[in-house]
Amino acid sequence: MKHKPDAETLVAPAAICDAIRGGHKVALAGHVTPDGDCVGAIGALWLALPELDITPLAVLPPETVARRLNYLVHQAGLQAATPEQLRGCDLLIAVDTAKEPRLNIPGGLDTVQGIPICNIDHHATNTQYGKWNWTSGERSSTSEMIYELLRALGCQVTPTIATLLYAGIHTDTQGFSLVNATPRSLQVAADLSAAGARVQEVCEQLHRSHSPSEFALLKVVYGNTNLSDDGRVAWSSASYDEIHDAGCNANDIDDQVEIPRSIEGVNIALLLSEGNRGKVRVNFRGERGLSVLELARQFKGGGHHASAGAIVDGDITEVSQRVLAAAHAYLDANLTESPAS
Repeated sequence: MKHKPDAETLVAPAAICDAIRGGHKVALAGHVTPDGDCVGAIGALWLALPELDITPLAVLPPETVARRLNYLVHQAGLQAATPEQLRGCDLLIAVDTAKEPRLNIPGGLDTVQGIPICNIDHHATNTQYGKWNWTSGERSSTSEMIYELLRALGCQVTPTIATLLYAGIHTDTQGFSLVNATPRSLQVAADLSAAGARVQEVCEQLHRSHSPSEFALLKVVYGNTNLSDDGRVAWSSASYDEIHDAGCNANDIDDQVEIPRSIEGVNIALLLSEGNRGKVRVNFRGERGLSVLELARQFKGGGHHASAGAIVDGDITEVSQRVLAAAHAYLDANLTESPAS
């Protein structure tokens, strides 16, 4: 039987569509340390909006994009707008960004002060900071939402747009291996593949194209991985010196949390990385239905139930001790089964 998606799958909110159609010069911004979902969503809008006689301006400082994601930047042909260009915009579309202060805008929020914001995001902790807000913690990714938006706006989904959005969904579902890989997201991915998404190319670029420095960083994370005595918590770390001695920087840290996460039987996986001195980024991952969102909130972070993060000021050794203690206490309060159950 042919799949027939429900109305919600295909229709973005009318108010969001009207706000975008009313724009003429529209800025596109995502979060600091942009990931594949963020870059894919910006790139797809960048290519699609001119069909509506809208001039898009990408707010994506090149120095903030990880090397391996430059593939998506080049696919879209993105060119970063200057602060002066942004001041002439009549709308800012913020994608994949839960809190306004985390918008990746050169010069800070003063650069876009007075420009109304259309906020499109899939984080459960979104603060609804836009004049128009479309947030859905049930979506796998913001790229999934942008696909729905482009369909609602009547824009073509070209092979390149399909590739960008597929990459975004693939990234945030970790290759469709996580709990957020829903029937809806799988159907959207199939639609994008049918529209010409270059699936094999995406997988090669995202998973089989490490530079020597990125491979060196992987060795650091593997070497620093630890497992708690009860087998419930796995964690790794990378100090500022270790990251930079490998030839990497803060933008190159993200997916490496999958290394401690890959250990059988863990309930919580953590990656603590000091991309900038005195600023420790903590990636939290929960397994077997365990939410880590409230754990991340203890450190003023946020994200999703199974995938969250926080930035903690301090020395990485001291921060690691605090986070690990909190993780064990959190497990004791929220998990009654044994690790083997």
